[in-house]
Amino acid sequence: MQSTVDVMMVEELNQILKKHKIDYSLHTVGGCSCCGLRLRCDGQSYDNQEILSIINDYLATKWLVASFQKDDPTMLYIDSKFHR
Repeated sequence: MQSTVDVMMVEELNQILKKHKIDYSLHTVGGCSCCGLRLRCDGQSYDNQEILSIINDYLATKWLVASFQKDDPTMLYIDSKFHR
């Protein structure tokens, strides 16, 4: 089951990435986060698993968890922790 993050959560996550000096940003897919989030490299590359850990630290406070799509490491799915 996919869950959603709102625009403010995406903005907060982008600020967290900036705070960690990670040149990546998150963007909604198809205009809403229920379709997933796209992770975009905006500069120097960084370990995707470390980025995912940072994102999941934030999402855990919202009872959500992110995972990468198996065949596209830039695509993140957001799920409720209750349905895992």
